[in-house]
Amino acid sequence: MTKAGIQQADTGCNDSNGKPQDVTELAKAFAQLQQENQELQARYTALFHLNQLSQECDQLINFYPQVHRTIASLMTAENLYIVLYDQTFDTLEFVYYVDEKDERPEGVIDFKEFEGSFTNLVIESKQPLLVTPSLEKQLRDNYKTKSFGSRGTDWLGVPLLHNDEVIGVIAVQSYSESIRYTEPDLHMLTFAAQHVVSAMVRLQDQQRLQNAVNSRTKELMAQIREREKSELLQESLYRISELTNEIELDINEFYANVHNIVGQLINATNFFIAKYDKENEMLNFSYYVDEKSENLADEFKPRKLANGYSELVLRSKQSLLLSYQEMLALYQQGKTAKPQDSTHSWLGVPLIYSGQLLGVMVIQSYSEKVSYNQQDADLLNFVSNHVSAAIKRRELAEFERQSHELLEQQVKLRTLALEEEISQRKQAEKLLKHTAAHDSLTGLPNRTVFIDLLNHAIACKKRKPAFEFAVLFLDLDRFKVVNDSLGHHAGDMLLKIIAAELQSMVRDKDTVARLGGDEFVVLIEDLESKEEAFDIAKRITEFLQQPFTIENQLVFTGTSIGILFSDDRYDNADLMLRDADTAMYHAKDSGKGRYEVFDASMHRKVQNALSLEADIREAIEWQEFQPYFQPILRLDNQGLKGFEALARWQSTKRGFVFPNDFIPLAEETDLIQAIDLQIIEKSCQQIKQWQEAFNDSAIYVSCNLFCKHFFSPSLPDDIAKILQNTGLKPESLRIELTERALLENTDIVLANMQALKLMGVKILLDDFGTGYSSLSYLHRFPIDVLKIDRSFINNVHEHDNHQAIIKTIIDLATNLHMATVGEGIENLADAELLQQMDCNYGQGYYFAKPMSASDCASYLKAKLG
Repeated sequence: MTKAGIQQADTGCNDSNGKPQDVTELAKAFAQLQQENQELQARYTALFHLNQLSQECDQLINFYPQVHRTIASLMTAENLYIVLYDQTFDTLEFVYYVDEKDERPEGVIDFKEFEGSFTNLVIESKQPLLVTPSLEKQLRDNYKTKSFGSRGTDWLGVPLLHNDEVIGVIAVQSYSESIRYTEPDLHMLTFAAQHVVSAMVRLQDQQRLQNAVNSRTKELMAQIREREKSELLQESLYRISELTNEIELDINEFYANVHNIVGQLINATNFFIAKYDKENEMLNFSYYVDEKSENLADEFKPRKLANGYSELVLRSKQSLLLSYQEMLALYQQGKTAKPQDSTHSWLGVPLIYSGQLLGVMVIQSYSEKVSYNQQDADLLNFVSNHVSAAIKRRELAEFERQSHELLEQQVKLRTLALEEEISQRKQAEKLLKHTAAHDSLTGLPNRTVFIDLLNHAIACKKRKPAFEFAVLFLDLDRFKVVNDSLGHHAGDMLLKIIAAELQSMVRDKDTVARLGGDEFVVLIEDLESKEEAFDIAKRITEFLQQPFTIENQLVFTGTSIGILFSDDRYDNADLMLRDADTAMYHAKDSGKGRYEVFDASMHRKVQNALSLEADIREAIEWQEFQPYFQPILRLDNQGLKGFEALARWQSTKRGFVFPNDFIPLAEETDLIQAIDLQIIEKSCQQIKQWQEAFNDSAIYVSCNLFCKHFFSPSLPDDIAKILQNTGLKPESLRIELTERALLENTDIVLANMQALKLMGVKILLDDFGTGYSSLSYLHRFPIDVLKIDRSFINNVHEHDNHQAIIKTIIDLATNLHMATVGEGIENLADAELLQQMDCNYGQGYYFAKPMSASDCASYLKAKLG
């Protein structure tokens, strides 16, 4: 500035006396300048602190509160929040939130939920926003915003920008008129936000890197643990294999070492190994440790195979993993015994070597802290293969050791006494010959020996025509009942007793042999008269009519005997056995407990049966079997309910064939199953037509099924296909089965019955009262109706004992919510008596005989109008 300028300036600043015009204004200007310098210094310090935070903070959760404190040092910021925006998923997350009135919104929130908020405006505009009360009213009047949370005075928010994209918002809010925000506050918060973004991005990248490192570390640790587990498993398997070679190791120590090795892989505090004795159907516990059992010897003593969980493993030959609830469910289904209340988890695996079932290995837990899973099951199953191999190799090694010791002993014995060795060898050969020629259970000669002896007798007859002999073919009656009710062990005991008695009844020169099962044969040689054979047959028949005591229980059986005398027409033993067998079946068909002599008529009967079987097969193919319908009526008002469909055969070759002439053979040859399905399909077609013709959908048909249908898993599909083809509703079909079906293969029978019930088909139990009539299957099986057998119904008004039986059956059915049908009602007195005893339905000749479809249509027309 020039001197003149300076003078001019001085002149302008001084009054006439040369003093300053306004010292106060200069002081104020200086104070304002000093305040601005202090504010700049504070902002610099705050921003410097933010930069430091970006370097010093290691986690975002620690970073946000310090950002709040730093901003609060620059402006009033009692209420502040930081919200992150994810553009990809269009979501918001309030990562930091301090507010004196409102609670922090939790979790990840859909961005649309905050539509109309100030935060929404900042994100969409990418611009800072200072909302005063007047601006708020203007925005609300223009429908730009709507209320979120408590209403405040001023709201100030700025976007967090990274690479020109909004990644969030930082906002402060005032609820007091004394605290108002200005444009400088807006600029300061905007400037600070950029430093916050830089720190956030760095910390987010660092956190993502740390997460990736942590994830990779977990993977590596898992791989290390898996490698260590694999090494432990490999070491365990090696140790199990090594045990096999320690022949001197006591067997109990061997199993204890196996237990210890398994215990290093899985919690096996409670552990046992049971070996399976297939020949005797026994389970022998070779090793056991159990923390809950008070008397281990009783708990783990050898037992017959029963309904234990170990038996489930043996039968399925698969691993079985069960919780207590699953064990209890199996018990409630009747499949197993009741589990111990203390059992929490149970795991069993089969021990199998080269396809041979050796036994079962089991671990179980009584603590809720130890629950086995499928990984444990897979591991134990894998280990079991090596344990099985070790056990088998040890058995073989032990056998080899024993064999070696025996061989050494034999060498010594041979050295000391050659004669004794020769004697023993002859004894062994004799024993081997006896074993090869005799039945292992009874000790009787077997089929092979008997065939040789019979062929020898035939040859003698050829050389000496005067030589006479006879063959007695025996089959025990009701032997299957003994096996089913008392078990195979009782059946074996009965066979042994009978075999011994049969030998005592014949002469020394005669031969008793067992062919197999419950079949025996007797060769009576050098007969002087046929009466000798009849006498032996009579004594055998009378003996077997007496009861036997098996395991403290009386057992009744009997026998049917076929007698065949020698004849020049026989050239070989097989033909003679065939005809003797035919005579035996003739005796069985004639009433059992008797004997019959073979004659040519029996052979013709067999030939006729073969011819009849061939015709039945053709009749099935030609659809010759037709249903006849017998009405089933309500006994209280004789209203028609439905029909029972009965199979009838109008043969193109034989004419009308009565059911008793073809059904027994059809059942014996299993052809009855095809006949049953044919009758059901035709019956369903006919009932569907009648329902439509008479406008009565309540008419149903009841069809009989042979028991073997229920042994087939395809039964529900077969019935469903018939119903679909005929269009008949399942509710219009009833299926009848006899008690015999409930005594075998109960699991598949129950499954089939339940499937039919689920379909809507009702189940009827036919001929009730004549079989075993066990209450257990009435409770277990889903039966809807009991059909009282006609043997009780016929002239029941004259038989008090039959009335008592029928009343008991009706009361039983009522209590079990089952209906009852009386079969074979032939007079008014029986019908009225059954109705008085609350029997629901009836059928029989008194109401109507079985009718053809055409006759039945007339009956329906008369009955239904």
